[in-house]
Amino acid sequence: LPTLKVPANMTKKILTYFLCLNILGFGLTSISHAGLIGTQTLVEAEQQQDVAGVEAFLASEQVRNQMANLGVNPDEINGRLAALTGEELRLLQAQIDSLPAGGDALAVIGIVFLVLLILELVGVTNIFNKI
Repeated sequence: LPTLKVPANMTKKILTYFLCLNILGFGLTSISHAGLIGTQTLVEAEQQQDVAGVEAFLASEQVRNQMANLGVNPDEINGRLAALTGEELRLLQAQIDSLPAGGDALAVIGIVFLVLLILELVGVTNIFNKI
């Protein structure tokens, strides 16, 4: 097989051109398209997370039993949850997250009372006026 003899300066030029093309090629392949997320979209996503967290907490058997003992109709719970504002949901979710892992009946009663109190203050229900 015949061998080609390439001068040293030609090898450097070829290598330099090759590396330049590779660098330019790498820059072109990393183009990404992104869009801005609107504030309303972010707020709605956070609110959906808060609602999901509270619903998961309220779906537990212990909480349902305690609320039934307090006379809260299980069908009204989701309606009351939907009536809460974003700030009230964040407050409720923060309190649920700070509870001990096992929870206790006093904490559940406190959360239920807090939800009822918030709903009463907002004017959604008239629970305390009936007593």
